[in-house]
Amino acid sequence: MLQQILKTMYVDPEILSELSEEQKQLLFFKMREEQVRRYKEWEQKEDKKPKKPPKPGKRRIQFLKGADGEPWTWVMGEGRGDATIEEIMDREDQLRAQRLAEKEAEELKRRNEEVLRAKLQTEKEKLEREKRELAEAARRREEEAAYASRKEAKMAAERARKAWAEQERQAKELEKKKEAELKCNNCQEPVSQRKEQMERRRSFEEVHKKAEKRAKELYMSLKEARETAIKEAEQEQAHKDTEWRQQLQKQKEADKRRSMLARNAREEFRRSVHTAMADNKKQTVYDVATQLRKQSLGGAAPGSSSSKTSSPTQATLPARPSSRQEVIRWFQDFEQPRQAGMDARTHQVAAWFHGIISRQEAESLLEGRPIGSFLVRVSERVWGYTISYRADGRCKHFLIDTSDNTYQFFGTNQLSHTSLWDLVSFHMKEPISSTGGEVLKTPCGQSRQPPDYRDLLGESQNSSWL
Repeated sequence: MLQQILKTMYVDPEILSELSEEQKQLLFFKMREEQVRRYKEWEQKEDKKPKKPPKPGKRRIQFLKGADGEPWTWVMGEGRGDATIEEIMDREDQLRAQRLAEKEAEELKRRNEEVLRAKLQTEKEKLEREKRELAEAARRREEEAAYASRKEAKMAAERARKAWAEQERQAKELEKKKEAELKCNNCQEPVSQRKEQMERRRSFEEVHKKAEKRAKELYMSLKEARETAIKEAEQEQAHKDTEWRQQLQKQKEADKRRSMLARNAREEFRRSVHTAMADNKKQTVYDVATQLRKQSLGGAAPGSSSSKTSSPTQATLPARPSSRQEVIRWFQDFEQPRQAGMDARTHQVAAWFHGIISRQEAESLLEGRPIGSFLVRVSERVWGYTISYRADGRCKHFLIDTSDNTYQFFGTNQLSHTSLWDLVSFHMKEPISSTGGEVLKTPCGQSRQPPDYRDLLGESQNSSWL
């Protein structure tokens, strides 16, 4: 089945749904390997083809070659005189902090100038208002003097003249005082302008100091943020490295365990050969090995009559069954003669064997049962079986491939078994996968009558699969 998938590079969605997570990962890994292999073959063929000369006048890109003849490359920070990446990032942080501080300083300067202009405008309006008030008071006094008697008018005029002279003197003194305030002794520049310049200069110095202080604060915050990001990245990388080492260690342990299982299988096969030779000393090692291999392929024992040569072979089957009836005929033609689903000790139907039931029905049967409960069901989507296993909090499903006349889990380098009973018995002691540790413990039997495998165990039908 795996070879067929790798040949077509296509996985039927129904077959994919029957695979466990580990089997899916293995399948995708093998498909990726096949893609790489095909690409390398294509690349070799392309390299062997003669290259066409470039057309005249066609634009081409020519890379600068280094001393070794390869395209010249430059890695930032590794060249002579180049700044390190830390220095470059530190410089960028400083420039960024300086730009932000200057932006804030410009905004503060603009606000200070607005406040200063408003203050000067207020003082100017106050001075104009005082002048208007003095003029209005003088006008009122003149009007009052016009209505007085001549004597009184004369006296009032004298008093008014004196008062007017006094007021005029006071006004002149006030005006001189104001002018003195508005004049600069050295450069004859208005005092208000000088005060404005002083205020602006002081504001500019204050803004400049604040900008420098803010630039340092921003630089330190950016530097701390960059150091924090680098530290978090290093911690995340260290965590990933730890996980990768743990995964690698688990993979090595799984490979070691798989090698040990393969070695045990070879030793078991060797012991079987020597045991058979001890029973019949006339047979050679080659004869015994050939006989055991025929038995493992479902063939009849030597000397027994069999019609296997005239029955259809699994090589003639289509890629997948198209109906439930085809699965029944496949089981009766191929699997029932091999005693699939039977207990090798009692020659009765095994307690864990079920017929053609769906994934949902299997999970329903396993619901509420203890961890390690399992059943073996005939798959309706492939030529094979599926082990449904009750794990912690969920059910797992493992596809069993029978396309090579053996029983093994889907994938490569899997341990092959001569019968379905042997595969189940083996994994009652050994876990199915090294990561999940799925050991088959409690068989899940039938929950209804008649049993769901009734339609499978009828009389064999000699159907044509051609």
